[in-house]
Amino acid sequence: MSRRSARHAARRAQRRAAAPARMLKAALGTAGVIVLGILAGGGTYAAWSVSAPAAAATTLQAGSAGLQVTDPGLTASGLYPGRAAHGATDVRNTGTVPLALAFQATTSAAPNAFTTALRVTVAPLSASGRCDAAVTPMTTVALGAAPASAGTLAPGATQRVCLGLTLPADAPAAAAGAAASTLTLTVSGTQVQP
Repeated sequence: MSRRSARHAARRAQRRAAAPARMLKAALGTAGVIVLGILAGGGTYAAWSVSAPAAAATTLQAGSAGLQVTDPGLTASGLYPGRAAHGATDVRNTGTVPLALAFQATTSAAPNAFTTALRVTVAPLSASGRCDAAVTPMTTVALGAAPASAGTLAPGATQRVCLGLTLPADAPAAAAGAAASTLTLTVSGTQVQP
């Protein structure tokens, strides 16, 4: 074998030995470009695959959520520090899914000393329970605060609730004689898993 053909054979052997390393580098480079493309694009990616035998087919049906609330007939007129007014309301889940109840108190007018000091109390009652100052509140709602949780209501169930408007004994003196703006008490229901 001549020197020249020996050199060519050595180069060919080197190239064959280096081929897997070059292929690995190319594959890693391609994977890196794909990962960078996904990271640059942002977002969330997901894939689902479900299969079931035809004999086990089921029907999926969406649930419904609905609340019905009766008027508690509350008024803040005549309130003074240390006094409360109470009214009972029935909250009924008219939907087909359980609902987590929450209460929130808001007003459309600018808050004043009276409305800022005012507290709304929420307490569950038995069907024949009295709604008055003797009821221990489950939660207290401040005007403009985040909704306060008040338990879960099953589909078709009705919960009698005692609502109280209270002007605490330590209310500021500026609250006396201040005009009360319209107070809106919102009852909301959020679906929970059964």
